[in-house]
Amino acid sequence: MTAPRHALRVIKKSARIALTRSPAWKVGQTVRRRVNTGLATGRDTYVDSVLMPAAQGSAARVQYAAVLDGHTLNLHATLPAGTLPEGDTGTTAHLVLVSGATRLRAEAALGREENGELSVTATTLLGERLGGVPVTPGRWHLSLELEPARHEGRAALRMRLLGDGAPSYTGPTRALATCAVTGRRHRLGITPAGQLRLTVAPARARAEVLRVERSFSDVGVLFAIYGSGTAIAEGERPVVEVAELDRKHALDRRPAEPLPGDPSAWRLTVPLAQLIDTSRRQTLTLRLPRGARGTKPLEIGRREHDLRSPRQVVTPPKFTVRAEDGTFVQVKPQYTRRGALQLVCTPRTPAAGATGPR
Repeated sequence: MTAPRHALRVIKKSARIALTRSPAWKVGQTVRRRVNTGLATGRDTYVDSVLMPAAQGSAARVQYAAVLDGHTLNLHATLPAGTLPEGDTGTTAHLVLVSGATRLRAEAALGREENGELSVTATTLLGERLGGVPVTPGRWHLSLELEPARHEGRAALRMRLLGDGAPSYTGPTRALATCAVTGRRHRLGITPAGQLRLTVAPARARAEVLRVERSFSDVGVLFAIYGSGTAIAEGERPVVEVAELDRKHALDRRPAEPLPGDPSAWRLTVPLAQLIDTSRRQTLTLRLPRGARGTKPLEIGRREHDLRSPRQVVTPPKFTVRAEDGTFVQVKPQYTRRGALQLVCTPRTPAAGATGPR
């Protein structure tokens, strides 16, 4: 990297750090938190004082609803008093998901709160590939269906689910809305009428790091490819470019090897001993080149996680490789703010007679 370009990167990084530490930035964060808290309180008040009384016993109040691991919907709701007759033991509950003319059902469990209120709890897998309900991309309205025992002769009772959507998180983690298996994104929200709604979005194209393997001369990156437009034809292998940061031309291009048992998973072996320029520090990135239809190159990285500060937590350990000229080079894998994997290669001692980039 040339000196002016390196100086520009340092200035940009210093400015970004100074901005995040400035009092104005902290004030903005405080204002955003207060606004979000006020909106959540307003939604609660609106549901409890307007929507629930207007429902007149035909709706359940959502106490908790979230998609925690990208594909498991967790729901807990309380039912209005008098929903079921005293001593009823034969009624079963189901969670109903409706999108247009499609109607899906999943099992739910009836229970009692400490104060005696009747409640419903559901834990539902989302996605046919996982053995769960076969939801497809689109908007799904959620409701409950209470079905009495056949001998009782009563009709099934359908109840709306009213609430304020997914809870907010303030700790070091957040809810993972993207399924790690299918890549689909699941987000809970509410309609203008307050009914709980699940929005399913198709998978975005991405190349996700599964594992980083180290050796004394190279590094192995295991990754999976997800999303539309990323299908690999049978018998073909994806070609990965190893490029230096801020440089257009790739240092190396090589096909990945398939991993047995998973058609979307691949292994790339990067020959660091051959690629490293021991006269200077280098930052290498891995990417799938631009496709035939003009799609953007895909950077291999780690984007689907539940951490608020992935650069501080998800960091593979450093290791050392020996370049072809005998120089020992420290390799530090790291993830950018966007989640792209970088290999920062720093020679421990300058190599005698090094002439620059190969």
